Amino acid sequence: MAEKFCISDEAKKFYIPTYESLRKLALKIYVEPTKVPKSIYKQGKERISIMRYLIKCERIYSLLAGNLGRVARLPKTNTMPKFYAEIIRLSVGDYYDETIAKAVKSVKILTKLWREYRKIILASSTKYEAKRYAQEFVGRALSVTKRALRYANRASEAIKLLKESPCIDESLPIIIVAGMPQVGKSTLVSKVSTAKPEISPFPFTTKKVILGHGTINTTYYQVIDTPGILDRPFNEMNQIERKAIAVLRSLSAPIIFLIDPTSDSYYALDSQIAVLKDVMTIRDIRYILPTINKMDKAHENELRKAKNTIKSLGFQEVFIISALKSVGVWNLIRKAIELSFEMRKFT
Repeated sequence: MAEKFCISDEAKKFYIPTYESLRKLALKIYVEPTKVPKSIYKQGKERISIMRYLIKCERIYSLLAGNLGRVARLPKTNTMPKFYAEIIRLSVGDYYDETIAKAVKSVKILTKLWREYRKIILASSTKYEAKRYAQEFVGRALSVTKRALRYANRASEAIKLLKESPCIDESLPIIIVAGMPQVGKSTLVSKVSTAKPEISPFPFTTKKVILGHGTINTTYYQVIDTPGILDRPFNEMNQIERKAIAVLRSLSAPIIFLIDPTSDSYYALDSQIAVLKDVMTIRDIRYILPTINKMDKAHENELRKAKNTIKSLGFQEVFIISALKSVGVWNLIRKAIELSFEMRKFT
């Protein structure tokens, strides 16, 4: 299989400087001693001074255009997988894309300015004239940079979130495992993962998600356990936590919703069904796989009650498994992969 690729890994290389940091470096370049090529020395002191101002301005141009150029080459959200684009949109709105667009425009302006002032400084007849034009160039170049980086801090917030986000490859099947605490989500993820699941922060929540990877019939898939996200009623969540729901919603991923039907379950069946109903508001019922877990310890009447309650919501199929004993697990995963492919055809 090809090496996994995801924006959250690439984002570790992303960087947007602040205007103040570039201004400080530019002014340092301007005031520090500047050497000129030895070939200039025979042209006299006045020419040497003029060339010093030219070299200072050239270095400042390279500093500003180089840094803005790196910002201009950052990927815009319309080139990103939906999951990561949604993280940016929900965190900073249009500020990230706007910063990139301003950087693209500003590099062109800086280049035009530099070509103009390079000619003017070279044509200066005295060092005082060269100094005046050099200061003018630096002032204008810094003004352009300041406008370009007006929203740098907001854009950097988005990059920080990307760096901390789980590494999800949207070119491969993705399965979300949901359900209230203690229903067996982490057990299921570990059973269907061929390697130790990764634990990553998730945007807009203090919780961490568990990301497993597996292969079935040569098909590589990803399975995500979302503690603290799809495990309680939505009306108990604050506005920021609801953004985490919106990010998950952007994934073309079916949701396996686990239910513990046993009498000693951590939450009553009614409470679990209430959360399932909430999940039905963010995912088409066709792409939710209601799954009764712990068939190895549940009584027949408990299984029957849970199944009938779920079917009353409009589900045609209810899966019954034991994640702990791996009973019925692989049929469930095959169905989820099938739905994942189907979802991507229509999104």
